Amino acid sequence: MLARGQIELDQDGGTVTEAGHDFLNSFGVTFGPTTPTGRLFCRPCLDWSERRPHLAGVIGVALTCRCFELGRRIDGTRAVAITQKGQQGFQKVFGVPAVERS
Repeated sequence: MLARGQIELDQDGGTVTEAGHDFLNSFGVTFGPTTPTGRLFCRPCLDWSERRPHLAGVIGVALTCRCFELGRRIDGTRAVAITQKGQQGFQKVFGVPAVERS
Protein backbone atom coordinates (compact mmCIF):
# COMPACT_ATOMS: atom_id res chain seq x y z
CA MET A 1 0.00 0.00 0.00
CA LEU A 2 2.91 2.30 0.72
CA ALA A 3 4.54 1.62 -2.67
CA ARG A 4 1.20 2.20 -4.41
CA GLY A 5 0.67 5.57 -2.72
CA GLN A 6 -2.33 4.27 -0.77
CA ILE A 7 -0.84 5.16 2.61
CA GLU A 8 1.76 7.66 3.76
CA LEU A 9 3.81 6.77 6.84
CA ASP A 10 6.33 8.44 9.11
CA GLN A 11 7.74 7.37 12.47
CA ASP A 12 4.76 8.75 14.40
CA GLY A 13 1.85 7.55 12.33
CA GLY A 14 0.28 7.55 8.95
CA THR A 15 -2.58 8.55 6.75
CA VAL A 16 -4.64 6.83 4.12
CA THR A 17 -4.67 8.65 0.80
CA GLU A 18 -7.68 9.00 -1.48
CA ALA A 19 -6.30 6.09 -3.54
CA GLY A 20 -6.00 4.14 -0.27
CA HIS A 21 -9.62 4.81 0.65
CA ASP A 22 -10.68 3.60 -2.81
CA PHE A 23 -8.55 0.45 -2.45
CA LEU A 24 -9.80 -0.33 1.06
CA ASN A 25 -13.42 0.16 0.03
CA SER A 26 -12.97 -2.14 -2.98
CA PHE A 27 -11.40 -4.76 -0.68
CA GLY A 28 -14.38 -4.56 1.66
CA VAL A 29 -12.71 -2.61 4.47
CA THR A 30 -14.82 0.17 5.90
CA PHE A 31 -14.09 2.55 8.73
CA GLY A 32 -15.30 5.90 9.99
CA PRO A 33 -13.31 9.12 10.25
CA THR A 34 -12.79 8.64 13.98
CA THR A 35 -12.75 5.61 16.20
CA PRO A 36 -13.53 5.75 19.93
CA THR A 37 -11.14 2.87 20.77
CA GLY A 38 -8.16 5.08 21.53
CA ARG A 39 -6.13 3.04 19.02
CA LEU A 40 -3.96 5.00 16.59
CA PHE A 41 -5.49 5.26 13.13
CA CYS A 42 -2.51 4.07 11.11
CA ARG A 43 1.17 3.56 11.93
CA PRO A 44 4.16 1.42 11.00
CA CYS A 45 5.08 -1.38 13.40
CA LEU A 46 7.97 -3.87 13.45
CA ASP A 47 6.78 -7.45 13.93
CA TRP A 48 8.72 -8.90 16.87
CA SER A 49 8.95 -12.44 15.46
CA GLU A 50 9.46 -11.83 11.73
CA ARG A 51 11.44 -8.59 12.19
CA ARG A 52 9.52 -7.13 9.25
CA PRO A 53 7.35 -4.00 9.22
CA HIS A 54 3.59 -4.20 9.03
CA LEU A 55 0.68 -1.81 9.29
CA ALA A 56 -0.76 -1.28 12.77
CA GLY A 57 -3.59 0.76 14.23
CA VAL A 58 -7.22 0.94 13.15
CA ILE A 59 -6.33 0.30 9.49
CA GLY A 60 -4.13 -2.71 10.31
CA VAL A 61 -6.89 -4.22 12.46
CA ALA A 62 -9.52 -3.57 9.78
CA LEU A 63 -7.37 -5.28 7.12
CA THR A 64 -6.70 -8.23 9.43
CA CYS A 65 -10.40 -8.65 10.22
CA ARG A 66 -11.27 -8.56 6.53
CA CYS A 67 -8.65 -11.21 5.77
CA PHE A 68 -10.09 -13.37 8.57
CA GLU A 69 -13.54 -12.97 6.99
CA LEU A 70 -12.15 -14.18 3.67
CA GLY A 71 -10.06 -17.01 5.11
CA ARG A 72 -9.80 -19.09 8.22
CA ARG A 73 -7.95 -19.00 11.48
CA ILE A 74 -6.40 -22.10 13.00
CA ASP A 75 -8.58 -23.00 16.01
CA GLY A 76 -7.16 -22.09 19.39
CA THR A 77 -4.26 -20.06 17.98
CA ARG A 78 -3.47 -16.67 16.52
CA ALA A 79 -2.19 -18.39 13.38
CA VAL A 80 -3.94 -18.15 10.04
CA ALA A 81 -4.11 -20.93 7.46
CA ILE A 82 -3.36 -19.43 4.05
CA THR A 83 -4.55 -21.64 1.24
CA GLN A 84 -3.24 -21.67 -2.31
CA LYS A 85 -6.24 -19.51 -3.28
CA GLY A 86 -5.40 -17.16 -0.41
CA GLN A 87 -1.79 -16.84 -1.58
CA GLN A 88 -3.03 -16.02 -5.06
CA GLY A 89 -5.37 -13.41 -3.58
CA PHE A 90 -2.59 -11.77 -1.55
CA GLN A 91 -0.41 -11.71 -4.64
CA LYS A 92 -3.17 -10.18 -6.78
CA VAL A 93 -4.48 -7.65 -4.24
CA PHE A 94 -1.32 -6.69 -2.33
CA GLY A 95 1.54 -7.81 -4.59
CA VAL A 96 2.76 -10.26 -1.94
CA PRO A 97 4.74 -13.08 -3.61
CA ALA A 98 3.67 -16.68 -3.01
CA VAL A 99 5.61 -18.59 -0.36
CA GLU A 100 7.32 -21.78 -1.44
CA ARG A 101 6.16 -24.74 0.62
CA SER A 102 8.43 -27.68 1.34
